[in-house]
Amino acid sequence: MEYPENKLLIEVANKNAKALEQIYDKYSPILYTMINKITKDESLTIKIITEVFAILWLKAEKLKDYSDKLYLTIINLAKNKALDTIRRLNGKITSPYDDEYENEFILPKIFCKDEISIDFLLNEKESIDLIFSQLTEAQFYVLSLSYFKGLTIDEISKELNLPVSTINDKIKVAFTSLKENLIMAGF
Repeated sequence: MEYPENKLLIEVANKNAKALEQIYDKYSPILYTMINKITKDESLTIKIITEVFAILWLKAEKLKDYSDKLYLTIINLAKNKALDTIRRLNGKITSPYDDEYENEFILPKIFCKDEISIDFLLNEKESIDLIFSQLTEAQFYVLSLSYFKGLTIDEISKELNLPVSTINDKIKVAFTSLKENLIMAGF
């Protein structure tokens, strides 16, 4: 049985393994690509994907309010887990990984009012690619360092040997440019 996308998290919260399997089948390829871009290590990527789906299974009750935002929820959960794993491996996070920590820092907090589904994104892929291609190389690079490497503004500043204020400005300009491009594209 196929469940509607906006009911999958509710079904998983009710411990429906078929719903979790449906989410896995649909989202694991994109999660693999994103996590592997962060870790650059296939075995670590597979481990993190396994952990993401374990968290999803165990914490679906806490996430079911985001059932109409499944794509955003699963992407942010995976990104948070991948970045946390990398930061722990690099010694940047030493606090214990317990239930409270996971609830606070790994589980996503979604504030988007509109539903964004993977189907929507796939249909709009060319437009989205065009919007991102209009960023300068420097803007795209600092956003990538922040999103995929999970670096803070201070860490980006040190890595690029630029003042924090310059990095702040580049990120603000990049987000302003993205926002303007999204509006012009009708999003």
